[in-house]
Amino acid sequence: MAAASGGCLSLWREENDGLAGRWRRSPPRRVEKAAGWEKQSAPQCQRAFRHLLQKIQGLPAVPPALPLELTILCNSLQFDLALPSDSNEKLLARIDYGLSRVLEARAVPGQGLSSEDRWRKVLQQGTPEELQGPLHQLAALQCLLWLAENHLGAVEGLCRQLCGAKDPGQPLRSSCENELLSLLQGWRPADAGESDPLVVQSARDLRDVLWTSAAFLQGFQELGAGHHAAALAFLQAAATGLCSKRVLAQIFTLMGCCNLKMRKPQTAIQCLKQALQVDPSFVPALYQAALLYRHLGLVGAELEALALLCQALDGSTQTAAASLNQTPLVGVELFVCTPQLRAFFGQTSPSEVKYLLARRCLQAGRAKEAAEHYLDLLALWQEGPLHQGFLHGELALPGVPEVFLEAASALEEVARHQDAIAVCEEVVGRTSRLIPKRLQVDLGSSTQEDGWGTSLAQPERESLHCVLWRAAAYLLQGCARARLGEAKEAISLSSRCLQDLLRIQFVNTGSRGTEEDGAPLAPPEAEVLRQTRQLALTVRGVAFLELGREKEALMDFQHSLHFCPESPAAHWYLLHTLWKLDRRQEARAHWHRFRANPGLMEEEAERRRGMPIIDLAIPDWLQRAPWLFPATPNRCPG
Repeated sequence: MAAASGGCLSLWREENDGLAGRWRRSPPRRVEKAAGWEKQSAPQCQRAFRHLLQKIQGLPAVPPALPLELTILCNSLQFDLALPSDSNEKLLARIDYGLSRVLEARAVPGQGLSSEDRWRKVLQQGTPEELQGPLHQLAALQCLLWLAENHLGAVEGLCRQLCGAKDPGQPLRSSCENELLSLLQGWRPADAGESDPLVVQSARDLRDVLWTSAAFLQGFQELGAGHHAAALAFLQAAATGLCSKRVLAQIFTLMGCCNLKMRKPQTAIQCLKQALQVDPSFVPALYQAALLYRHLGLVGAELEALALLCQALDGSTQTAAASLNQTPLVGVELFVCTPQLRAFFGQTSPSEVKYLLARRCLQAGRAKEAAEHYLDLLALWQEGPLHQGFLHGELALPGVPEVFLEAASALEEVARHQDAIAVCEEVVGRTSRLIPKRLQVDLGSSTQEDGWGTSLAQPERESLHCVLWRAAAYLLQGCARARLGEAKEAISLSSRCLQDLLRIQFVNTGSRGTEEDGAPLAPPEAEVLRQTRQLALTVRGVAFLELGREKEALMDFQHSLHFCPESPAAHWYLLHTLWKLDRRQEARAHWHRFRANPGLMEEEAERRRGMPIIDLAIPDWLQRAPWLFPATPNRCPG
């Protein structure tokens, strides 16, 4: 029996060394064009090692077989970690079973023990030299799995046992003072000798992966807790460890966030630049850089970062594969990919970034670039479904009609009138069937109150948004027709806009949603409605002027100022119309009142711009739209 067992051990040793040797000679950097290595040789090795482990564990546990059995177990576990097919609980159970067989071979009872107690018994019994390497390798895998489960206390306890009599207080690779990192720094795993079974990845490599992962995760936890200085120290320590380029880019990005929280924006920029030097296509670093440039008011740099972000997303598949090829079988990325980190770095699609780039160009006054980006975005939506959910720190895409309205505004600003009309027609088509004949918005029956005042019930809010969206589309079409010289069509479209707005009535039948004086507390949509009505009346008045219908134009301008007395454009047009009607005395009186208000004497380009859209408040891009009124008078009455 012993001879048969010895013959089997020789065959199994040869099989183990053959599998491990082939893997080490052909690392995962050699990728098949048709499919990645993870779909080819790695699963084959995973199955082979599992089968080999089943064979050796099919015999009773005996001391001579333990070094080979534990090595095969470690090799098998490494492939299971790299190609997860079992849960961490099952992998931990396999380690427990391996330790039970060590105790069984030594005739030491181990029934009912916890994992920590089982390790304590194994290490207290004294470790033969031939078991030093396999046990330290298995301990590293145990610690990595505990780390992934956030059991830092268990990891620290096992590392303390593994260090034994060694001094754990050796200096760290950084200024980060931490007991776990100190213990890992002092742990010296035994090197595998030439006569030992071959391993896929050494215990020292696994220890280094553990050290970097522990520093990374603790740094991220401290960042989430608001301890930015401590987080930065951990992350600086992690940056000195063994990891792939992608993980190093993540570390530098988090360091940038720490520095920004510590009000060190220039240092944060340097950290993000380091992240992009390591991995030029790392999307979160590009996005964080864009946010930081926005914070600093560097519009050109922000837009450049967003453009690079779009390019990186276009090649994200190839980039991810290239990054994967450069990682070891068991790398840091396997243990730092927690749900919290995934949520922080986020996932996005080209359409989301393209929208953000288009919107920021429009806000920055780069209407021509914005129009092109919006058209690219609409083309992307024609190719596939719309993906929601944006990177950490930014709102997701707004409603589809709202994006169409922004696109139409950009197109109209660069005088692409027919394109703007066509885009607005899409909004009309998407919203018309959802608009009620009458919409009474009860401010007193709001479901909750938020920072803006009143939060309407969801169905009521959706109907309100649809009405406002279609009214906005009609208004934009009216502006485009006016600029094309089609005054009658402009009047018709502006009137449709006003008719839609008349569908909405704000009432307050309850005790909630009132201001201090008892008046109804209006939601932000009420302000959008007010400005949309004012703009529609002014646009229609301009069209009446074009047709020589000064009295009707005057009435619209007066109504416009009733709804929005702070509108400089409406004041200018009212003065112009009074002068044309030879009502000079009224014009002069109005001019003196107009001059008495410094806020109304600003340039017309300082007005709120464009077309109202729906958000929690009047959107940022409603500023500076010289295209809205095609013939604003530039001469004051004498």
